[in-house]
Amino acid sequence: MKFVRPSVLSSCALLALAGAANAGTFSATIAGQNIFGGLYTIDIFRVADDLLPIGPRLEPEGMVFYNGTLYVSGDAATPGPAETNGYLAAYAGGLIGSTPSAVGQFVFDGRVLGPEGITVNTRGSGYGSFGGAPRFIAVDNAGGTPGRVLAVLDPSGPSVGEVQTGFLNTDDVAYVPGATAAQDRLAIIDGAAPTTLRWYSTDATPVALPGSFPIPAQSKGLLFLPAADAALFSPWATADCLLIAVSPEFAGDTNKLQLYTLDGTLLASSDLPTGLPTIGAGVFGNIEALAWDPDTRRLFIGDETGANSQIAVLTVPAPGAAGILALGAALIGRRRR
Repeated sequence: MKFVRPSVLSSCALLALAGAANAGTFSATIAGQNIFGGLYTIDIFRVADDLLPIGPRLEPEGMVFYNGTLYVSGDAATPGPAETNGYLAAYAGGLIGSTPSAVGQFVFDGRVLGPEGITVNTRGSGYGSFGGAPRFIAVDNAGGTPGRVLAVLDPSGPSVGEVQTGFLNTDDVAYVPGATAAQDRLAIIDGAAPTTLRWYSTDATPVALPGSFPIPAQSKGLLFLPAADAALFSPWATADCLLIAVSPEFAGDTNKLQLYTLDGTLLASSDLPTGLPTIGAGVFGNIEALAWDPDTRRLFIGDETGANSQIAVLTVPAPGAAGILALGAALIGRRRR
């Protein structure tokens, strides 16, 4: 399907497209994956062709789960099969094995943006707030002009505009709600050496805040977890946390998930099965994005690996479920004796 741009694009818009795209194909299941001491089953779906024939290849760089939908963004590049070229895919219900329910392209002043990360301000006030359909706060690491910016991407109206962060390499962004609107923040991965987690306000024009801390090189994906959700992953999580996805830094290195407190204390770190340079079923290439559905306790992991790009789904058991299952198994065993 041909994509037609409006003749005038004076503000940022998420341009919707009609038509049918492909559905993600199931790739593999990883059973018994140890993450922060818990054992999980992870289902992996190849999504590289999910935008075809409407758009180019889907290579997840940014993800956010909001109001029952998983939104996935990708890089801007020369149109063609090599990159996502700023398109957005939306999976209703977070069902990766289904066809994306909507697709579009991030455009600002006639220029395609390739969001390295996307997030949603759910407060109802402040930078990127909205009424009705969500607006997406994004970081763009295009590297040229303007590059390295915060932008509000609005599918239905004018954008708030771009904010130059001054960072050399913006890799992801997460909205972090505070007790009040004045305490809301944006966490941003600045990938320039040394890689740093930085904070911005959610003022109408966001400004840098204190409290930055170092994180591993190749930190790519960023996710805010409220205390109750963070505790599902680790008993050491007693307050709000950030979950960070770290891609391999060198040959033989692995993808990692790391859990941090908001002040930078590393609580836990786990490796993921990694298959570089040639990715195969049941392994990861370069994890770049994270999203979380608190209602179904699903963690989405975006893996940007070219034609093998994929999204993995990890479902966390309900609190106490493991103990209940173990007790049930013990009772069944006793009855059979």
